[in-house]
Formats: sequence, C-alpha cells, structure tokens
Amino acid sequence: MLKLRFPLPVFRNANEIANGKNARMALKGLVANRVALIISPSFRKSKFFEQVVRLVNATSVRVIEKSWKGEPTVDELSGVVGELELFQPDYIVALGGGSIIDGAKLAWLLYECPTIDPDVLFRPFAIPPLRGRAKFAAIPTTVGAGSEVSSAAVMLDSATQSKKAVVTHDFLPDLVILDPDLVSEVPLSILRTTVADALSHAIEGYVSKIPHPLMETFAEQAVSIVYRYQSQLDQDEWHIDMLSELQHAAMLAGWVQNHCVVGLSHAIAHQLGHFNVGHGLANGLLMPAVIEFNSQDQVVEQKYERLIKNAGLPSRQALLDLFKGLTSGQGVSLNLSNEQLDNIAKNALLDPAAATNPVAFAEDDVKEIVKKCL
Repeated sequence: MLKLRFPLPVFRNANEIANGKNARMALKGLVANRVALIISPSFRKSKFFEQVVRLVNATSVRVIEKSWKGEPTVDELSGVVGELELFQPDYIVALGGGSIIDGAKLAWLLYECPTIDPDVLFRPFAIPPLRGRAKFAAIPTTVGAGSEVSSAAVMLDSATQSKKAVVTHDFLPDLVILDPDLVSEVPLSILRTTVADALSHAIEGYVSKIPHPLMETFAEQAVSIVYRYQSQLDQDEWHIDMLSELQHAAMLAGWVQNHCVVGLSHAIAHQLGHFNVGHGLANGLLMPAVIEFNSQDQVVEQKYERLIKNAGLPSRQALLDLFKGLTSGQGVSLNLSNEQLDNIAKNALLDPAAATNPVAFAEDDVKEIVKKCL
C-alpha cells in the first residue's frame, strides 16, 4: 500500500468484490481453517442462513451474534471479542447492515490488538497493522451504509454519547460480497432510508473540500442509478435486478465517502443516534436543508448543478424529491431541550465531517437546520 507524504488522489478499495445474484457462492473460495461469522440475531431466521453457513469453506465455522445495539461502545463489543478469543479464527466474516460490519471491524481490531490504548482509537491512521491473526470479509444486507468499502468504523463514544470513527485503511476487507438475495428480506422502510444514506454519501462527497476526479464520476453514477428507479422506490416490492443495481450505487457512493469524506448532514446525523434517529433517515431528512445552506456559496451551487446535469436529473427539485420519497411517512419529531440542541450543535462542529463541508458553519446554523428538519 502506498505511503504518501503529499496529497494525491489514490483509489483504495477492498481486495476482491464478488457481486450479483448468487455472489454468496464466493464463500466457497475462502482459504481458511476457522471462520467466525458475525451476524444479527434476526439473520438466524433467514431462509439463507443455513446455506450461507454451509457455503463457508473452512474446517470449522462459528456463528457469533452481535453483542451491541446500534453503534457499539468498547464495552458492548466485549462479548463478541471474547468469543473470538476463544475460537481463534483466521477469517472473520461480517454479514449485516453498516452497524454490524462496523462493529465486526472493531471487534476484529480488538481481537488483533487486545492491549491497544483507548486514546489511540480515535486518532486517524494510528491503529497498528491488522491481519496478524485473521483476514476480514464483509457481506452487506442493506444498500447504503458503504461500510464494506470504508476505511472507517463508526462507534459510540460513551463519554460524549456521539458517534466517532476509528480510521485505518486496514479495515478495507479482503473480500466483499454483494448478493441481492441477502438484501431481499430487509423491510423496505429500512432499505429506503439506507438508499437515502447512499445518496447523501455521493452528494456530500461530490462537493467536499477534498478533490478527487474519479470520485466525481462515481458520485454522478450513484445518483443516476437511484434516480433511474425513482418511480419504483415507493412500491411494495423491489425486484432482484433493482436491488442489485442499488447495491452497486451504494458501493459507488461508499467509495466517494471513503475518499472525499462527507459534510454537514453527516456531522449532524452522527449526533442523533443518541435520540434513536436512524442514520440513513437522519441524512434523508437533513440533506435538502444542507443543500440549501451550502448553495449560498456560488461555487458549491455550481457543483450541485453539475452533479444534477451529469447524473441525468432534470432539475434540483428532482434531487430533493428523491429524498422526500425515500423518507415519506418516516418523519421525526424531537422535543429537544435547549441544552440538547446546544450539545448537538457543539458536537457537530467537532465532528470530522465538519472539516470537509464546503461551506463553514456555526452552531446557530446547525440549530436552524435541526429545527427545520426534525
């Protein structure tokens, strides 16, 4: 892996990506003795559960249910880390949404580096090298988190009750499997908000302060794919081909997020997990107001217009309507105290995403956006 002392656009990615219908068959190609499969408790009820376990090419497979809810704290990870220590896997496979993949990354880190200093966790790229004990695979069952192609894992800082990211390129998996069948059982209300999350990754990365020409192309394509299905997003069933393409859009947007970071919407959304507001839903509700706020800068407004044109959308309103459709019927009404609102605003300014938002913002700007959207 390149180690650069100067800024240069580089494309960093998972080692291998298997995608499309029956992509789960790639599990037969694992080279491993003991595989730990980390899942949510609900996946045991899936019609694909037993097949997935059988497909894993290993001498021994242990299924481990996640020990955390939402974004994990270090203490909540201890249950899974303890099982990893007992089983001693040489391959860890995370199957689930962004929270499960992120939590599995963190459990993998603590399994590899059990004596790591907690102060190092939130220091970007300060994590010791991984893969001394195990390799890592990610199988997302939603279509928006992008964790499968991310160098970060989000966790909850119990001291501040806000989300923070642990960052190392070693988190990029050895194998990613995008199988639309494994997404087909997820409730559409959840899938819609995860698609909103993917859209927010593409759009915020596109106008980020971090330039990357390749990521602009990926962002345009991600938005284009989602818009292609705009008339079907409110239907009661999403066909397999649609799910597969939306998985591709989410991965493209995940690449954009990983290379260009995100912005104001995410800086606020990261603070709302404490109030039980889902991450994708939060971004879906916040993005229209964030686009409006950033558009006060003419250069940024022109970037939005270029994205809309190159993605094949007829107007900015068409983009805003995508978010409206994906969050329809899932509005949030928070009765926040002044103190809670102050804390959200203060922590949003401290969030890493604040530094890459194209327009500087203040606490009052955050408060106005929160009041307008939630």
